[in-house]
Amino acid sequence: MATEPQPQHRAEEHALVDRARQGDNDAFAALFDPWRQPLFRFIYRMVTHHQDAEDLQQEVLVRAFQKLSSYRREASFKSWLFGIATHLCLDHLRARQRWRVDAQLVAEREVHQDAAALDALRGLLSSPDFSFDIREHIAFCFACLGRTLEPEDQAAILLREVLGFTNEEAARIVELSEPVFRHRLSAARAKLIADYDGLCQLINKTGACWQCRGLREFVQEDKRGPDLVQIAVKPGIAVTPETLFEARLDIVRLADLENGVSRLMHTEFFHDIAAQEQRRGAGQEG
Repeated sequence: MATEPQPQHRAEEHALVDRARQGDNDAFAALFDPWRQPLFRFIYRMVTHHQDAEDLQQEVLVRAFQKLSSYRREASFKSWLFGIATHLCLDHLRARQRWRVDAQLVAEREVHQDAAALDALRGLLSSPDFSFDIREHIAFCFACLGRTLEPEDQAAILLREVLGFTNEEAARIVELSEPVFRHRLSAARAKLIADYDGLCQLINKTGACWQCRGLREFVQEDKRGPDLVQIAVKPGIAVTPETLFEARLDIVRLADLENGVSRLMHTEFFHDIAAQEQRRGAGQEG
């Protein structure tokens, strides 16, 4: 994930807010534009769909402009913007089916049982614009498992663990008390850690999922990108489920999930998994 811009000094920020409230569009642009890409990265990782993310980002812009008079200066403008984005994402996600932990595996089995779907996948992975980046796929998997959480917990994980907001800032954004936020964050972390331990062969050789490795072997050799045999903690740090989760987060933070070389594949995967899980929610499959 790219480095975030430095926020304006509070006095400068307040001066821009005052000018923007008086109708100065340049001042509003100076407030909003530095956070345009960080907002998109957050929104995309919440909804994992480019068009939805672009639409939601545009809605953040509109609402921020319309509600500028309600901005209270005890929070940074950045936190206020992310609060608008978070609640738009939560509304978006509440209207959609939450996913099973093994949703990716179910979708993978369906593709392998459908010759036409498998041929289509081969064609996509042979595209001149495609390369397989295992770190991007780890970030995609993280986004998919995020969809198994309640939307508020998914937001808590992204805000605190990926974007680096403090507990106080993130709690304010999701409109929870800090103790309640910390409890929900801890529970969400524990669930993801347990899910990964049962799923991911990059940390557990008996895990059910080896999709990262399998996809890399499936694509042409010149499109495979750097390998990653396992997720490993830094030297001198004890290997525990918690430290392995932190090592995964390091990969997730840096991966260019939004615009990376594997985006075409992840767009198709997301479409298939979302449709599959929505059918399940409607009672159309087991």
